[in-house]
Order: sequence, then structure tokens, then C-alpha cells
Amino acid sequence: MTKARIIDAGRSDRGWSRVGNFFKCPQLFAYGERIGVELIPADPLLKGSLGHLLQAHLHGRWGAAQGGCWVDNEWVSEPEQLLAPEEAATIWAEANGAQRHLPLMLEIFDAYLDRFPEPPGRILAVEHQITGVLGTDPNGEWGLWDRDNPHITPTPLDMPGHPDHGKPITLTRRVDLTIRDGAGRAWVWDHKHQARVNPGKSVEAYAIDGGFTAFRILGRQVWDNFGGLALNLIQTRKPWKVARVPVPFTPWRDTHFAEMLWRAEHEIARLDIDGTDHWCWPKAQHETTCFGRYGGCSALRLCMYGKSEINSR
Repeated sequence: MTKARIIDAGRSDRGWSRVGNFFKCPQLFAYGERIGVELIPADPLLKGSLGHLLQAHLHGRWGAAQGGCWVDNEWVSEPEQLLAPEEAATIWAEANGAQRHLPLMLEIFDAYLDRFPEPPGRILAVEHQITGVLGTDPNGEWGLWDRDNPHITPTPLDMPGHPDHGKPITLTRRVDLTIRDGAGRAWVWDHKHQARVNPGKSVEAYAIDGGFTAFRILGRQVWDNFGGLALNLIQTRKPWKVARVPVPFTPWRDTHFAEMLWRAEHEIARLDIDGTDHWCWPKAQHETTCFGRYGGCSALRLCMYGKSEINSR
């Protein structure tokens, strides 16, 4: 029998968080992708990773028991192929220095399971990576397409002198969960652990995020009878509120998402070959960008004080 394993619930290979940061602020992109500065505060990152791992193992085992499902791009047909959620979280926490967050995240998970003891539908995939590529379909339509479609002709990066010149432009997304509901529609779910769940404020904020547009564009191509996107909002404070809400469509923005992605990738490549000092990439320099709903940007002091801030950490 195959040894039970831990699911890979980490970042996808070339995910939205990468290019999304460039859309927000080129300098923020450079800090993380070119200089290699860790920009996400450790505690929120660790807690979020534990929460995702618990949800992944819960739904992965449910899907296996239903007849099998895709789990991080491997077919799993027996629940015993995956560690129990609590065991997986314990092992991961010990390996990643997150033991101090384990009791809280397990308590949140237990409360979630008490409220939702049954699968939300037929589990199709868990932590499943999909890859989009910019290109043209057989009908001559240009856009973002599922890379696994053999009939797509990729449109490569056009930036002579750049290492990626001539290579396809891809965007990956790791889907937390895909289910099929009682009406036969496929839904992509995204788990979000929040200090306070407020669906009214969260849903439009996530709807306008480009990563969700990529989910929608590619989801339609990967899953037949695609219903849309849903948020699984899980509160990390008592009374452990949970809200499952659909994400609104953004039809106008979706029509030119591929063009925006094409332009951003070429702007990144241009800055690369221009040789601009990574500390001097264009900065947003706007109060509502540098100070968002969660407070100051994690790179704020780097923009204020430069390299000296690294030494003071």
C-alpha cells in the first residue's frame, strides 16, 4: 500500500501573486522576485498555510472516498493515501516552525468540521495546479488558454536580449478546491482564513483581483458546465464564523485581461534588460496603495530607507 503523504498546498510555479504584485507596484515585485526579500509577515503566512493544509487533507480524503479525485495533480482513489488533516498539520508545523500556531488552527478546523461534517459536493480536485498560456486558438481568437489544450498556438515573449525571449508567457493557478454540485455544475472554491469574516466587504475585493479572473477564464476551459467561483471564508477568532459566498463575475475586465497580462510581462522584461537597479524600479507612491485595508505595505520601510532597512531587521 502506498505510504500516506502530505499535500503540496504551496504557491504555484508562476502564480498570480507574482505578476499581481507588479500590477500593484513594480517596486514591490522587484523586492520579492528580483532581490528576494520576504515580504509576507511570517505569522499570517504560517497560519494561512496551516489552514489551507487542513482543508486540503479534509477535502482530499473526502474526494478519494467518493471514488477518487485529483490532489496536487495526482489521482488519489483511497483516503489512506493522504494523511489525516491533524497529522499532516502537525508534521508540517514541526518542519516549518509553526508549532505555536497549531493549537489555534486545529481549534478552528474542529469548529469548521462540527459545522460542515459532510462534503460540499462531489470533490473533483484539491490543490490542483492549472496553467494558462497566452496564444491563439484554432478559430484565431487570441487570449489566455489552458496550456494542456494541444490546439493552442502560444504567443511568445517578444523582448530580444531577455532570457525568456521567444518563450511562451504562462500563468499558473493552484486551485484550492473544485467541486461539482447537485445540479452538475463545477465550482472553483478558494479558502480564505480571516480575522473577521465580513462577506459583503470581502466578495467585491476578491472579485476584482486578477487571480480570480484567471480562475474563471481557465476554469471554464478545464471543467465542463462551469458554475463559477466561490469563497470559503473561515474566521480565525471566536465564534469561528464561516461564510460560503459566490464571487461576482467581472465580464468587462475579463475581456481584456489577457492583453493586460501580455503588457505586464513585457514591462517586466523591459525593466530587466534595461539594467535598472532593482532598488530603483518604479514605485506606486500613492497613499491608498502603500496603505491598504490591512495597514502599511510590508515593503513600506524598504521604500523609505532602502538597503539600510535590510541591515536593521
